[in-house]
Amino acid sequence: MRPERYNTAAVLLHWGIATAIIANILLGWWMHEAIEAVETQARATIVYQVHKSIGLSVLVLSLLRLLLRLLLAAPPPLSSGPTWQTLAAKFTHALFYGLMLGIPLSGWLMVSAQWRDGAPLVVPTLWFGLFEVPHLFGLATADAAVRAQVYEISIGSHELLATATLLLLALHVAAALKHQFVDRDGLLLRMSPVPEKTASSLRHWGLWSGLAVLILAAAGITFQALAPPAAGPADTDTADIVATPGSWPVVATESAIAFNGTHAGTPFNGRFTRWRSNILLNSVQMENSRIEVTVFTDSATDGVKLHDDTLPGKEWFNVVQYPTAVYRSDSIKKLEGNRYAVSGTLTIKDRPIQVDNLILILGGSEAQISGSAIVSRSEANLGMDSDPSGRWVSSEIQVDVVAKLRAP
Repeated sequence: MRPERYNTAAVLLHWGIATAIIANILLGWWMHEAIEAVETQARATIVYQVHKSIGLSVLVLSLLRLLLRLLLAAPPPLSSGPTWQTLAAKFTHALFYGLMLGIPLSGWLMVSAQWRDGAPLVVPTLWFGLFEVPHLFGLATADAAVRAQVYEISIGSHELLATATLLLLALHVAAALKHQFVDRDGLLLRMSPVPEKTASSLRHWGLWSGLAVLILAAAGITFQALAPPAAGPADTDTADIVATPGSWPVVATESAIAFNGTHAGTPFNGRFTRWRSNILLNSVQMENSRIEVTVFTDSATDGVKLHDDTLPGKEWFNVVQYPTAVYRSDSIKKLEGNRYAVSGTLTIKDRPIQVDNLILILGGSEAQISGSAIVSRSEANLGMDSDPSGRWVSSEIQVDVVAKLRAP
């Protein structure tokens, strides 16, 4: 690779890394306070995913930059200077490489331990919501004492390395400005992507334009990450709400099984988008009627990527072992007119939960079942490893049901 091409590639990598680091520092400052405030906790948990994604991107870009540096010799210095200055520059560059690798690696170790505040915390790392990043060294399933120790060491290292980076960055910027405005040796022009053989005015234009883009990009990433999410549960496909042949079919467009609660003090509203019913109603002998609904737990969604990817996991619905939750009526008792009280059992993860407050309205060839139930997370064994006290997710989740039926 020719020197000018090497310089362009190195500069672009430098700018990409610098943009990511600046944005992550700003996000880190905001999260440090926001995670402790009730009104911003929910947003902070989402921004934390962005913070982790940017950190992992810095790791990849830094490895590419290091590979480029090892494979190809850097351009020679512009001019010779004092020996101490040359050694200081080399030492600073070596420290930067170490920090650019050490900060994201320590952060990756920290989140791999799946630990926080003396207890397990099961939260996946989603790279910009596209895919889940695996945990290092199987730490997420290691002994609690090991996870706690790794977390304490890695979080301390992460904070120390981040502070060192800020100090070194300030020193680096000060040295670059000295070369540009005091020594006037043109060293800062090495950061211009425009080849050295190009006119000096164009190289200056490339340098300052690039720095302006860097600052604007870092600010844009930060503001976008902090912007309130515009999320909502996915639309339900009517083909995903089906009835057993011979039973009363559900009018999918007028039916829903929804749930709501709070996460970090902020309300969430979701629903199950796939379920199957087996409802047999006999208006003459209601004691022979039967209501059974099978809900596919992997369809739970509230439109927030972090939540939607966490709910199927082992600590929550554990869809691999328990792919469905089932409601079965135990009794249907007449009230007044064409109204009936329905009592039944909801089984989640092999745990029976009594549900007594559903109402059935039967009117000839049509019927409707509706009502609400409060599901205790502890009773259903949902999220009890990392949040048994309900600090993050409300201890009770409300489930709202409405099912419009037609006679078969």
